[in-house]
Amino acid sequence: MTSGGLSRAVFGIDEKSQAHILRILRDQLYSDKILAVLREYSSNAWDAHREVGKGDLPIQVTLPTLWDPTLVIRDWGPGLSEEDVYGVYVRYGASTKRDSDLAVGTFGIGAKCGFAYNDSFSVTSWNDGVQKVYVATLDESDVGIIQKLHEAPCKDAETGIEIRVPCLATDLPEFEKKAQWLF
Repeated sequence: MTSGGLSRAVFGIDEKSQAHILRILRDQLYSDKILAVLREYSSNAWDAHREVGKGDLPIQVTLPTLWDPTLVIRDWGPGLSEEDVYGVYVRYGASTKRDSDLAVGTFGIGAKCGFAYNDSFSVTSWNDGVQKVYVATLDESDVGIIQKLHEAPCKDAETGIEIRVPCLATDLPEFEKKAQWLF
C-alpha cells in the first residue's frame, strides 16, 4: 500500500526494445529448443482436444524425415478464427486458457515457440467452415509477422489446427529421440 505519491508510471515494454524482449522470450526461455517445440505444440493440441470433449482422441505428430524435414502437429479441436490468430495467437502473453482447469498452457508464449527453433513456421486453421493457412516469419524487425496466404471452404465441417515447423536434417535424430521420451 502506498500513499502520498506525487506521480506514477505503469510498467510495460518500451516499443524500441520490443524486438530485444521478444528475442529473450524466443531464444533464452527454452534451453532445449527441439523439446520445447514438441512439448508446446503437442500440449496446445491436447488442450484443444480437451476443450471440445475429445480428450481421448490422439493428436497427430509427424516427425521430420529426410524426405520431408518438417515437424507436423495436428489436432481436431475448435481451430482458430482469424480474429484469434491476429488478436491472441501472435500476442505474447495473450491466452484463452487462463480460466480453464483443464488446460496445460496458460502463459501465452508456447504458440510462438516455433521461433525458438526456426525463423518461420506455418499455422493452418480449420474453423467455422473455412480453412486458412498462415505463415509466421521473423522479418527484418526481428519481432515477427504472420500472414494469411490461403483461404478456402472446409469439407465436412473439419476443425482443428496444424503446425508445420521446417527442421534441419542434422536435427532429425534429436527430434526422434526427444519425441520418444516426451510421448
